[in-house]
Amino acid sequence: MKILLFIIPITLAVAKCNNVQTSDEHKVIYKLHKKTGVQDIDTLWVSQNDTTVFSSEETVQSYPEGKAKLVINYQLKAPQDETYYFIYNTEGQLAKEGKYTAKYVFEGKTLEGNFYNSKTYYYKKNGILNAIHFQVDGRTQKIEHFDSDRQLTKVTWFNKKSGEKDKEEIYKNGRLKETRIYTAFDVYHTVK
Repeated sequence: MKILLFIIPITLAVAKCNNVQTSDEHKVIYKLHKKTGVQDIDTLWVSQNDTTVFSSEETVQSYPEGKAKLVINYQLKAPQDETYYFIYNTEGQLAKEGKYTAKYVFEGKTLEGNFYNSKTYYYKKNGILNAIHFQVDGRTQKIEHFDSDRQLTKVTWFNKKSGEKDKEEIYKNGRLKETRIYTAFDVYHTVK
């Protein structure tokens, strides 16, 4: 632990972070990078198990085809407007990254605070990356799927207006094998 406490300040000094705090109770490290100019934005690295940043609520989700499952939902307590967040889960894996916006205007509608442009990371039980969900303007843009070797297997693109699949790019050994262009819900033609 002493070595870790010695290495962290040196690493953070090299990274030029302005503010670093640690919590021994949860073994959480979060950093803050403040604006240095007009083009720069605030950046926060936070962990979901940090009780000063997140509140948690345990709920039970039941599915018709399986057993009920205990799920923990996390909510930011006091999100900072126009701040880019890197949010880590309880295992220390990147769970979400994106810019929090208190008021977001999209097609003339004002939406309340949320992550409207973000990436959400999903992991398998063994800790290997399973998928990355890309959201633009509060709508799903695409989902990238990975295999156990961390190679891209499929990219699903969605229509911004309807939310339905536009196309799927199927990969084999990391290379594009075929593209499926959807004309209806489950109707597509293949381009190789």
